Amino acid sequence: MLRKNETRVAGVMLVLFVISAASFAAGLLKPIEGGDKNDVKIKSHTVNVTINNGFARTEVDQVFFNYGTSDLRAIYSFPVPKQASLSELSLWINGNEIVGEVLEKEIAKKIHEEQIQKGNDTALAEKDDYKTFDVSVYPVRANAETRVRLVYYQPIEIDLNIGRYVYPLAEGGVDEERIAFWSVDDQVEESFKFDLELKSAFPVKDVRVPDYVNKAVIEKIAKDANQPDYNTNYHVMIESPEGDSLNKDIIVYYRLDDKVPARVELIPYRENVNSTGTFMVVVTPAADLKRISEGVDWVFVLDKSGSMSGGKIVSLADGVSKVIGKMSPNDRFRIITFNHNASDLSGGYIQATPENIQSIIETIKSIDADGSTNLYAGLEMAYGGLDDDRTTSVILVTDGVANVGNTEHKQFINLLRKYDIRLFTFVIGNSANQPLMDRLAEESGGFAMNISTSDDIVGRILQAKAKILFENMHDVELEFHGEKVKNLTAKKIGNLYQGQQLVMFGQFDGTGDVQIELKAKISGVPQSWTCTAQLPDVDIDNPEIERLWALSGIEDVMKDIRENGETEALRKQIVELGTEYSLVTDYTSMLVVAEIEMEELGIQRKNADRVNSERQAQQARQNAPVKNYRVDNQNGQTGAFKGLPSPNVGTGPVGPVFLALTLYLKRRRQQK
Repeated sequence: MLRKNETRVAGVMLVLFVISAASFAAGLLKPIEGGDKNDVKIKSHTVNVTINNGFARTEVDQVFFNYGTSDLRAIYSFPVPKQASLSELSLWINGNEIVGEVLEKEIAKKIHEEQIQKGNDTALAEKDDYKTFDVSVYPVRANAETRVRLVYYQPIEIDLNIGRYVYPLAEGGVDEERIAFWSVDDQVEESFKFDLELKSAFPVKDVRVPDYVNKAVIEKIAKDANQPDYNTNYHVMIESPEGDSLNKDIIVYYRLDDKVPARVELIPYRENVNSTGTFMVVVTPAADLKRISEGVDWVFVLDKSGSMSGGKIVSLADGVSKVIGKMSPNDRFRIITFNHNASDLSGGYIQATPENIQSIIETIKSIDADGSTNLYAGLEMAYGGLDDDRTTSVILVTDGVANVGNTEHKQFINLLRKYDIRLFTFVIGNSANQPLMDRLAEESGGFAMNISTSDDIVGRILQAKAKILFENMHDVELEFHGEKVKNLTAKKIGNLYQGQQLVMFGQFDGTGDVQIELKAKISGVPQSWTCTAQLPDVDIDNPEIERLWALSGIEDVMKDIRENGETEALRKQIVELGTEYSLVTDYTSMLVVAEIEMEELGIQRKNADRVNSERQAQQARQNAPVKNYRVDNQNGQTGAFKGLPSPNVGTGPVGPVFLALTLYLKRRRQQK
């Protein structure tokens, strides 16, 4: 077995490709075969987003209309947003909003089907693994409207001072069974509206909506007069009064001012002094990471399976060709492609001479996409034939499917553990196997980046490039001293690259000071930074933090399940967290039935109470200045880290649609 070397560092090279629109989208699922499939339409689709205090709240309000003569069932589907907790499902019954409650998945589905058989109003939200959230609504009454509301929360990470919010609509086209059975009606008949409010405790320099440049109205809201350097608010509006299609992601970038410092922020929630508190801590480091400039061997692992057909494979080929065309004659490259099996397209490493480059470009552009996806075979071939004396980078570009050959997480992890080499994964589109890609990158010490079909690609270039041009912080740990903090998630941090934030959740008992210590190694040298935060007796401003903590814990358990298999104990943990904190998971669903049915079925109104508390807090925050939760500058402290959180990377996200994935990687291998 090979062992990781702590002094390993990374560098950069550009991979450019254009991503075309996906063929599937969010919308109403309709059987390819069957009658009355065109009677139910989406009449209106309204999205309200608030980004505040490190997390985003997304509310989707939809009205369906049935143009037919019979009551029908509607199934609305949309891609799972990354790190999102679906926490509200509301159905309007007899003009009144009824908030759904979370039950075990099988129980919720059984009740939902029984209610349909009785002709009662009901709705059900289910999670299809990492792919989609599916919402079943019955009845959509003949010649009448039916209104449904969804709400989900997710943490927002700042990367190189750039925040990125994605409202996912484009379908990745990776689920063959789904595509074979369903067609998707993504049309909004009358009104589409996307309304985002950005509230920042730090100055915002710019806001961009790359794929909606001509439609998005961006307005800067006046600052709070009492805090002239902070509370920069923005309002983003996209509106189509005459309808639109739900087939393209909406991405909002915002860039903090370059002078925003490195920092530690702790956002707490505690209902009363006798209850357990919950917090989200966000660490934005500015460690002294040195720039790297070394040549490398390049191993490109390119997905050419059927789900990559059309614009994806053409764009990938064009992009890789451009990268190879920019290489130095001292570099070498190797091209691995995979579908149902793997192939060494280049026949081993090739010196990057002008003649060799021209020859391989013609070969790359002739690649056709078809067949199934043996991701394991592609990676296994990429790791073969490594040169111990050369710095090597492995770059996987895929839409995240692994459906033949070895497909289990544990099999991939065991493969990576044999080698001292970092894998960087770039996942195209929604509904991809992001959990697997994240886990592979984490295990190897690399990072995973998801790419939307609507991304501002230049901004992603800058983010990827600036991270891997520098050394990284490895063996990262975040510790809390004072015996007041417990139940931290996520359990494993991994490495931090230039400009990356660390986001962690936890619970606490007691009050008063707690010391926060970030420990890491840079080029093998241990370093640490500390600051002191205060845990409050009471703080009811952000009750949503409880859901985010629970979701982070669920993700930790799901990693264990995906890698080692399901056990009753692990399943029970997820069910308990999902039902206690009202989250839709792989094992829990959200059910709406009439109030009288709730009473007869003995369903507790935990989520209704939680939603009421959250809405009160949201209203209070709406009317108040943005609160700054920075803790590293209290009591005369000078900050957890010196300097700015990242280098000046230029103008921030702008313009044309192309993608740079850039990597240098110093690799050393040692035989045990």
